[in-house]
Amino acid sequence: MSWGFAPVAWANDTEGLFAGVRFGHEIAEIEYTKTVHYNPGVLASHPDGSVVAGSDRAPRDGFNAFSANLGYRTFVSDQVYLSGEVEGTVYANAVQGFFEGTYTGHERPIPSQHVFPGAWKMEKNHSIGFNARLGYVPRGLAFLGEGRSVYLISGVKWLDATFEAAIDNGGVGADAIRGVTRKTRDAVPWLIGGGLEFGSSKNRVDVRIHYSSWSMDYASGDGATEASAYVPSTFDVDEVGVSLGYARSFSLGM
Repeated sequence: MSWGFAPVAWANDTEGLFAGVRFGHEIAEIEYTKTVHYNPGVLASHPDGSVVAGSDRAPRDGFNAFSANLGYRTFVSDQVYLSGEVEGTVYANAVQGFFEGTYTGHERPIPSQHVFPGAWKMEKNHSIGFNARLGYVPRGLAFLGEGRSVYLISGVKWLDATFEAAIDNGGVGADAIRGVTRKTRDAVPWLIGGGLEFGSSKNRVDVRIHYSSWSMDYASGDGATEASAYVPSTFDVDEVGVSLGYARSFSLGM
């Protein structure tokens, strides 16, 4: 008696455990938003308090990525499969920009009324995540090999990233607020995408494209004095990644 879940010969060889490695590049668009707050009573010019915000969007740049993954694939019909995988990734490169503040030309910024300018940089360090795939094995396209399939993928990661942000309000003496903040924080990116595998049932090439989104934030100061403005900063990141990988199946055999 058959329940309709028995894979055909080529499907049986791709079902089960698999492992792989992947090289990719993620093009990132980062919007850096900064706000300067002063509490009521701190500034003579703004006795009720002051809040000034601005943002900077860096030119598109990206991160290089190297990943390794381990997962399991199971067929739910002779052409459709589900798989889950754990994936660890390390990154290189950084995306950076310069926050111009809210003044132009040679005008000196007034400490109490301007969003402080300064350079900033974002680095991705490493991540670990879980991905789920829904795959389909086309009956045609035999030239792509017995291991051919197309798939949709979604997942979530736990990312360790570092940002560096400088501020300089252009003030002197007691009015000066300047320095560089460098912090490492955790973020939780999610991703969606699709891919194509081709090759033999045991050894396959994997080409993928995905979209990912995540954010980080940090705040300094307390807004209680003119020299200690409360300055929260937020980094909103949208990425499109393209990668090339190798996958190896370890059939459990029947």
